[in-house]
Amino acid sequence: MRTVFVTGATGFIGRNLVAALLDRGDRVRCLVRAADRAGPLERDGVQIVRGSLDDVAAWRGELRGCEQVFHVGGLVAARRRDDFATINGHATAALADACASLESPPTFLFLSSLAAAGPGPEGGGPRRERDPFAPVSNYGASKLLAERELRRRSGRLPITSLQPGAVFGPHDPKILALYQMIDTARLHLPVGWRRVPLSLVHVTDLVDFVIAAADRGERMSPTDEDASGVYHVCDDREYPTWGQLGQRIARGLGRSVLVVPFPALVVWPAVAAIEAFWNLVGQPSIVSRDKLREATARSWAASAAKARDHLGFAPAATLDARLRETGDWFRTQGLL
Repeated sequence: MRTVFVTGATGFIGRNLVAALLDRGDRVRCLVRAADRAGPLERDGVQIVRGSLDDVAAWRGELRGCEQVFHVGGLVAARRRDDFATINGHATAALADACASLESPPTFLFLSSLAAAGPGPEGGGPRRERDPFAPVSNYGASKLLAERELRRRSGRLPITSLQPGAVFGPHDPKILALYQMIDTARLHLPVGWRRVPLSLVHVTDLVDFVIAAADRGERMSPTDEDASGVYHVCDDREYPTWGQLGQRIARGLGRSVLVVPFPALVVWPAVAAIEAFWNLVGQPSIVSRDKLREATARSWAASAAKARDHLGFAPAATLDARLRETGDWFRTQGLL
């Protein structure tokens, strides 16, 4: 029985990862910032570690004895660009330093994002790990900062970084809002007229690959010329657009839907106003210009060939089946 450490354990991906680690028989130490969010994690095999990513020194002793560290935590919304850099970038470096200083350093699995790589190349075709990184958002830039900090430490610590596409599935609050709009209003509003191809991955398929990559994945080397230790993770059998995604969610729900592209010239000022309001009340907004830059990028198509070739990555079901499963789960929870 191994002992592992998980940051971001109370989040959407983290909760699914913790469940999978417990199912394989691990003892799991979970970093939790707020005690009132620890409820879903309180089960046999879980040790709650109170702390936050901006103060790794306060709980670094809990890393001792861990064979693997799964760094899933971070910010997806922030009021300032520096906040992204502090938590997603510099705190990741501090956590890696704490792991590297141990007598027996653990394997370090970093959950990055396709946003760190940026949109697909200008010439078309899916993005591959070796393509130059060009993030379009502050969030993506902060994840890229983390990857560069980790590569600098890869001579002292075994590190693998995963760049998943858009993740969906149970416990996902962002895609829940999309399902609810389609289920109740029969309406889907993609931004602009550009047909942006998307890379998607169901959380179960992602979690399975996270564990496989921690166990036997390629590790980073100090040079980034060969993109060593980095994997794209997505179902690259198809790349639906935002509009097509809404239609397929509707089909899985047994609903009809009206797809109405929302003009970008209208969306930008509306999003800016929403973001400004939440900033005024002191809260980061997931509806932001940062996320809008990602939503209107030219392409998020990425290849999972490396993950497939190295570790046999293969989604266990079709995209339509996964979208239907997700809708069924929301219904059983009374959310639709």
